[in-house]
Amino acid sequence: MKNKLSIYLGVGFLYSFLCYYWIFYTLYKFGEMSIFLAIALFLIFLIAVDILQFGSVYLFQKLYKFNIYMFPVSWISVEYLREFFPFDGFPWYPVGTLIVHVPILRYALAFFGVYGVGLFLLYFLVSFKSKKLTVLSIILTVILAIACYNYKSYVYGFYKNKPSIKVATIQPNIDENIKLNYYQFEKESLVYFPLIKKAIKEQADLIVLPESAFPFLYSDYTDPVRELFIYYTYYKPFVVGLVDIKYKGSKILPTNNAYSFYEGNMIDYYSKIKLLPFGEYMPYPFKFAKKLFAAINGIDFVPGKSQKPINVIINGKVYKVATPICFELDFSSYVRKLSLHSDFVINLTNDAWFGPTLEPYEHNDQAIARAIENGEYLIRSNNSGISAIVSPLGYEKTLPFGKKGVLMGYIKPYKIKTPFDIYGYRPLVLCIVGINIFYFYKFGAFKKVNK
Repeated sequence: MKNKLSIYLGVGFLYSFLCYYWIFYTLYKFGEMSIFLAIALFLIFLIAVDILQFGSVYLFQKLYKFNIYMFPVSWISVEYLREFFPFDGFPWYPVGTLIVHVPILRYALAFFGVYGVGLFLLYFLVSFKSKKLTVLSIILTVILAIACYNYKSYVYGFYKNKPSIKVATIQPNIDENIKLNYYQFEKESLVYFPLIKKAIKEQADLIVLPESAFPFLYSDYTDPVRELFIYYTYYKPFVVGLVDIKYKGSKILPTNNAYSFYEGNMIDYYSKIKLLPFGEYMPYPFKFAKKLFAAINGIDFVPGKSQKPINVIINGKVYKVATPICFELDFSSYVRKLSLHSDFVINLTNDAWFGPTLEPYEHNDQAIARAIENGEYLIRSNNSGISAIVSPLGYEKTLPFGKKGVLMGYIKPYKIKTPFDIYGYRPLVLCIVGINIFYFYKFGAFKKVNK
């Protein structure tokens, strides 16, 4: 048993390193700490993730007597639970996300969501231990591919005669070191205005700017850069990410927000609810370490309270827009609930924190997954890239990482009610419960456990 546990944790440590190595880049480059402290904190994080994912899978598999055919259930159960804890969830890149790179089959996300697809992928792999199961899994894959192809045809037909909206997403590519210095950031943020002028000249119906686009607070009405930005909102509607601060006595309460502007007025806003642990707040029991992370200045952001789409006015018509901010995009269940009654999705983010690593590409894969799951167009405005306009079929137009520019494209602001949109992960939960009932009945595991 101990030998099996060491194998699980050993493989898990390597897996965690490959998935999260970019966190070390962030700690060392922006945490203003020594390389030794950055390494130590990164190793603690890897060990914690290793124990959480692979240690938990080991415990499930121990319950299942290490039956290889129960491994997919163990893995997906732990992945799904990570939507909710620790620290209000940390569901980075579930295994089902890989399907976005597989033509036709990626539309399975619209039926089962990323965790349901992950369960299918893992069962497909373990089926190769048996010739009969291999044949069965191939037959099921062909049936799924036919269903996905028909879904693709349905989506094409649904959008065929729907009117389009021309959108512009701005990617300023401002270095994160500059963004962490208020005065440098204020000077550098002027780079937005030539890009905004270009978007207006190309007759965009909506202009989208990234998370924390400007150094000023929303409520800082006297800031000259803010006044210049507001001037342009008289010409076109905008959705933009801005920080704001409220006070409760002497306590500072910063929020990370997405604002909708139209004809010089703020129409609506959404405050980020799913905050990034160690990035936007220090979770218990690590509050003592706040001052180690210079980027958050020892201050915790506070979560928003209203999980609803915001109103965006385009050409005189009001649209409902879901605006998951940065890390929130990774929560499949959360984005589903946020976008239930939306016309399209806008994701504001800033991946400059992670530099030229795999993180921006992994993050963009999850954007494609959310667009397919929820059956609607998704616009990404990312400070450093990858910015994108993604269709409900996962086709995208992008601005690459590290490039400054304006991405122009068209969206159709109409939502398809996908099976995942309607049922969420209830079928997956019932499937996992059913597999467990079958396993314990088939192998008499209840009796063995009681003995």
